[in-house]
Amino acid sequence: MRMHKKQRSRGVAVIEFAFSLSFLIPLLLGAFVFGFRLIHSLEMEQIVRDLGHMYVRGVDFRNPGPQANARTLASSFDLSANGTSLVILSKVRVVTQADCDANNAAPGTHCTNLGNPVFVEQMTIGNTSLTSAGENIAYSVFGTPPLQADNTVRSADQANNSAAAANGFSNTMTLNPGEYAFVVEMRNATPDLNIPGLSGSPQVYARSIF
Repeated sequence: MRMHKKQRSRGVAVIEFAFSLSFLIPLLLGAFVFGFRLIHSLEMEQIVRDLGHMYVRGVDFRNPGPQANARTLASSFDLSANGTSLVILSKVRVVTQADCDANNAAPGTHCTNLGNPVFVEQMTIGNTSLTSAGENIAYSVFGTPPLQADNTVRSADQANNSAAAANGFSNTMTLNPGEYAFVVEMRNATPDLNIPGLSGSPQVYARSIF
């Protein structure tokens, strides 16, 4: 009788252990993935701060030299054209009545973006076709403005084109007329840290504003 009780107890313990593993393994995998994403996030925070310091001091990231410096700075991430990461650099300002007057036929008239933050320029370094879970993420969270060949936004578009508006920027930072904000954003698709159904959207995002 005692032998049968011991065997039955061991069988119950094995079943309980198997059930516990069904909860523990996903928990451990999730902790592993989110832990590494947190590390990526901290590294990216430092990268966007460093790039932001360069950007606000006049470094022109349209040129190959500064772009190469950015890739070196982010050497632990792949900022190549087919890589897993993307850096977005944007310059933002507020549209004034003087801008409306300069771009409208009648001085003193209201223009579409009067008093709102708009993009002055926007540049990208890395994979601009980056996707996450089938969604294109190669854009700023504030929007993608109509750009000229030199990555700048025409003054007429800044004043009157709603697509040039930096949507939601006012909720992040108060910008006064005459002031400029320099925004550096970074996205990493983290395909190596993706467990379908457990790890959520496979990307990490970081931002710095000066």
